[in-house]
Amino acid sequence: MNFGDDLIKLEHVSFTHPSSEDAPAIIKDVDLTIHRGEWVAVVGTNGSGKSTLAKLIAKLTPVSSGEVRFNIPEQPPIQLIFQNPDMQVIGETVFEDVCFGMENYGIAEAEMRQRALTALRKVGLEAMTDSPVSQLSGGQKQLLSIASCLCMNPAVLLFDEATSMLDPRSRHNIVQVAQELHGEGKTIVWITQWMDELAWADRMVVLDQGRVAYNGSTRDFFYLTDEQSQSCCDRLGFIPPYTVQVALSLINKGLKLASMPVTPAELGKIVSLHL
Repeated sequence: MNFGDDLIKLEHVSFTHPSSEDAPAIIKDVDLTIHRGEWVAVVGTNGSGKSTLAKLIAKLTPVSSGEVRFNIPEQPPIQLIFQNPDMQVIGETVFEDVCFGMENYGIAEAEMRQRALTALRKVGLEAMTDSPVSQLSGGQKQLLSIASCLCMNPAVLLFDEATSMLDPRSRHNIVQVAQELHGEGKTIVWITQWMDELAWADRMVVLDQGRVAYNGSTRDFFYLTDEQSQSCCDRLGFIPPYTVQVALSLINKGLKLASMPVTPAELGKIVSLHL
């Protein structure tokens, strides 16, 4: 798949908490480029530096060394959806909340209303425009956070473990909205611990103790093996999603698959060929 311009470039980026001179670096000499229209998933265990990297990419936290450069004409260039949806809720009603960022940018009232309604429609909250935010579920609050970010027309949407505090149904809704936005051309940076959320990424980056341990395709991460018949997923200690586990089990039983599936739909199509 071909992508557009380089939007974000990290060059030799490192980060250490400034409060302690002896503290080890959380992010260590990271080089990373994100292209327009790309979906990049960033995965790692707890303490690997994922959320710190998100804040560095969004320039919410200054780097200790190296450089984060934007090549983005849109303003604001990037919007971040946090792990805890309550961290981004400000207005008393859904409409007030989704308009807050636009008010700070001085957007005209008529345009602001049009943008707000369009964004709420995209995330499925158009019927709740006047509802108190306090009555929303966690999943609905996260959808509201996405709508508030969409109103700003950023080039990049950065999801920092945005589904980790949600139930499975809400997780599915958030992923589905992100897929639709990506299909419309939005650049997505998706930070997660969930292996099954990697399936829709064009590229994945694995952080291990603050360093990039893998940067490549999701399919290769799960299936490409080394001389010891070990995949990068195995070597780094991750458990592959159920779809990949089933495919590997079929391969181990001697079944030759036409391709290596990473989504349930791909697995179903491949298995149907052998029935």
